[in-house]
Amino acid sequence: MSDGFVFGPFCLYPGIRILRKDGVDVSLGSRAFDILTALVAGNGKVMTRRELMATGWPGLVVAESNVRIQIANVRQALGCGLDGVRYIANVPGRGYCFVAAVEHIEGSDQLRSAASQTLIAQAAEASRVLSHIPAPLRGAVGRQESVAELSQVIPDRRLVTVVGAGGAGKTTLAVLVAHALDVFGDAIFFVDLSTVDQNTVDYAERVMEALALAVGYRPTGTELFAELLEVLSAKRTLIVLDNCEHVIAAVVDLCRRIMAATPTVSFLATSREALRVKDEFVYPLHPLATPPDTERLSARQAMDWPAIRLFIERAKEGGARESLSNDDALLVAALCRRLDGNPHAIGLVASRVAAYGIQGVANLLDNQFALHWKGQRDASPRHQTVEAMIDWSHNLLTPRDQRILYRLSVFCGGFPVEAAVAVAADEQTDAFEVEEAIRDLVDKSLVAVHPVNGETCFRLLETTKAYAATRLAKLRMKDSIALRHALYYAEQLRVYADGQSAARSIPFRLPEIGNVRAALEWSFVAGRDPALAAQMSSLAAPLFLELGLLMECKRCCERALRMLPDHLCATTFELGLLESLAITYYCGGEYDGEVTSTLERGLTLSRRLDDSHSMFHLLAGLHLVLIANGRIQESLSVSESYATAARDQGGPGEAVIARWMAGASWHFSGNQMAADESYLSGADIVARHALRPLRYFESKELTIASLGTARVKWIRGMPTQALQLAISAINESRRHPDSFCLCATLCFPILLSNGESDQAECLIHELENVAQDYKVAVRHQVIHFLKGLMLLQQGGFPAAVEHLRQCVATLPPRTLTFLRTDALQALAEAQRACGDKAGALAAINEAIDLARRTGGLFSLADLLKTKAEVLMGLEQVEYAEVEDLLAQHWTVLGSRVR
Repeated sequence: MSDGFVFGPFCLYPGIRILRKDGVDVSLGSRAFDILTALVAGNGKVMTRRELMATGWPGLVVAESNVRIQIANVRQALGCGLDGVRYIANVPGRGYCFVAAVEHIEGSDQLRSAASQTLIAQAAEASRVLSHIPAPLRGAVGRQESVAELSQVIPDRRLVTVVGAGGAGKTTLAVLVAHALDVFGDAIFFVDLSTVDQNTVDYAERVMEALALAVGYRPTGTELFAELLEVLSAKRTLIVLDNCEHVIAAVVDLCRRIMAATPTVSFLATSREALRVKDEFVYPLHPLATPPDTERLSARQAMDWPAIRLFIERAKEGGARESLSNDDALLVAALCRRLDGNPHAIGLVASRVAAYGIQGVANLLDNQFALHWKGQRDASPRHQTVEAMIDWSHNLLTPRDQRILYRLSVFCGGFPVEAAVAVAADEQTDAFEVEEAIRDLVDKSLVAVHPVNGETCFRLLETTKAYAATRLAKLRMKDSIALRHALYYAEQLRVYADGQSAARSIPFRLPEIGNVRAALEWSFVAGRDPALAAQMSSLAAPLFLELGLLMECKRCCERALRMLPDHLCATTFELGLLESLAITYYCGGEYDGEVTSTLERGLTLSRRLDDSHSMFHLLAGLHLVLIANGRIQESLSVSESYATAARDQGGPGEAVIARWMAGASWHFSGNQMAADESYLSGADIVARHALRPLRYFESKELTIASLGTARVKWIRGMPTQALQLAISAINESRRHPDSFCLCATLCFPILLSNGESDQAECLIHELENVAQDYKVAVRHQVIHFLKGLMLLQQGGFPAAVEHLRQCVATLPPRTLTFLRTDALQALAEAQRACGDKAGALAAINEAIDLARRTGGLFSLADLLKTKAEVLMGLEQVEYAEVEDLLAQHWTVLGSRVR
């Protein structure tokens, strides 16, 4: 056990990472905790900022101001300065030291008690904290030893696979272990892979998307793995991959790639077979222990065996009231042995005891099943044992319940009762009977209750679904039921779309996304109904966008457009697909690919259909893409086209957006007077008219207008106004993480120029945490750019050069040219300060050439001045060229501030 320290009312336990004040835990961030521990353990030694940086950020290059922020956090937690109490002193020019009296406590019962109390508290609150994994199963029997063993193994092994037969309780065990672990904190996520269809060509991507959805990650680009890896690398994380056997190749590939790329992620997998990869720890999950076949066994003795204890508990849950008698003990023991100690099989059999009694259940098994639990040799592995188990339960159903079970097999994942009625009801079975059948199937453990957000949904276990689907296929009803399923979800998507456009008040149940996918897949492939598929795709795409499923939205739209039947070409369905696809491209940062042609196709179609609503939205999108691609003059032409259309067909909302678009184009082209006038004109309209709800591209225009207004004031020499506007724009953009990233980046120089270094540094940290806090990846190029600017201002020139080089090297060459221009200028300044004159000249020449080539002349005056300064540092100075550059600088500067 590690040692501890006592000072004042505080107790610090580094080994278990606890700080307590008067017996109450004090909340402290991990870096602040490490710095406090180093200072306390130093016993009055002065620790330099460099030493504290190495403690809090090992292996990383960070600004010294990070230490100041963490020291401030520690002082606040300790209450430094309150009532004259002082713990940490600043030694000018040297660093910090801990000045309070410290008592060293060696590992003792006091520490052990603290650790035990902490673990007990964590275990007690685990179900509440770990809301992103299922609640542990109540009444789980016979797995305590397995939980303890795995809890010891998992922290030391990065890939642990629980292997066992179907129904052995692998999922139950994994959930219990997840709730028992404390080393991962709340960073434990449960991924149910049972709904991933291994028969689709892109099932490996579906596995990755299931992981992303489980961790609550909303991707901003179509390169899901790289962005997901950035999120998972933030802290030590355990991923529970449940039901891997049918997608085992994809799971193996995903685990190996993530483990090779980051040391922070561990995996706990459940599967019917081992993954068979290097460094895998295989944990065989054995059947529940059953008593040997003896002639004597009392009820008391029988209850010592986990399999019998589980049988009795499940029987009571199923309505049985009698306790286990000595006469029944041997019979129950025989039943458990015949069921091979399989928890799921035991639960199925025991649930019928209330109806048939123990002897009656035994007779049913004797008369109807061989109980060898072996399926056909050519059956899938999951049917080798489970099919016979489900056969038994199936044969206890009424013909009506059997028929409903078969039809429910078309659902993928969870579904509400009204969906079941829509799909399964017919002339023979009305809605009431379908609901009654579902209740019977729940009682028989063939359908599971799956509560979601306070609503009751249902779900077939994966093996039961496969069994029922086979029976449905034999009846030649699969396509007719699948058609009902597709039509139902097409209508639900229509209702959802209407609700979104009206009041955004109709939430779509997240578990039903699997059903939307299944309906789409059937419509495209098995159903061979491209018209239905196109209509569903057009309706589903906005939902995928709302959930951040960019890859899926892109795939859905592209496939629908390729297969669009003639009678749906040049219709609102095609227009909707083009619009959603364009949003997907832009949101994913694909500014220079198919997005331009997609927007232009959509514009042509919107004009042909006389759909001004879509036309205005797509024009705004085209304007944004042109700016992102550095085609500034073309963006100005688009803004003029928008303004003309707004005068002819629009209202106040379109008039405002026209001003925003013109302002952005004028700003980036260097005409700050025209930009200021456009922004002021737009603000005047907003003051007189309520702004209508904005669509995706229009909301991005608002973000650029807000930050553009601040930048125009800054460039025109009004720093105080610029700072106020920049802070307001940043605060407003926080509602949308992708907008926040852009706004914070372009307003960052305004903060620095106003001396707001602390606020700028906090902004960098906030951007770094956006991926974790909002589950949206932040482009690492932006972080490098901002850190480079910060270090340049603070005089950390070598580190600034490294960050800025990383930014320039990783930025796509034809996108975000305004960011590349600024990064190149800053790089030139940092290289000049480091004495790299040739590198500085090359960087500033590239920046000036890029600005002139793209028309992004907003920073031309500063670029010219920087080049003049670089030339002045050369060994042979061309004074005529320097004078010419400075003359151009003053000319451009004068024109931009008028």
